[in-house]
Amino acid sequence: MTTPLLDITGDVCPMTFVKVKMALQQAPRVGTLTVRLKVEALKNVISVVKTEGHLVTNVSREEGIFLLEVRKGG
Repeated sequence: MTTPLLDITGDVCPMTFVKVKMALQQAPRVGTLTVRLKVEALKNVISVVKTEGHLVTNVSREEGIFLLEVRKGG
């Protein structure tokens, strides 16, 4: 099974974390989501993910774009 990819590089706050929250709600109960985002959204998205009870399992960078791996919480 492939991990869903959410690209929010073209979005700005508050749409960045709104889209992440919606994608996590639609993900399987125990699932992973990869989020592609810009540095400007990184801190806020990580904060919202943790507040919602999910776990950031990895953060990597590809040419100025970040990839955030999120494991959905119960």
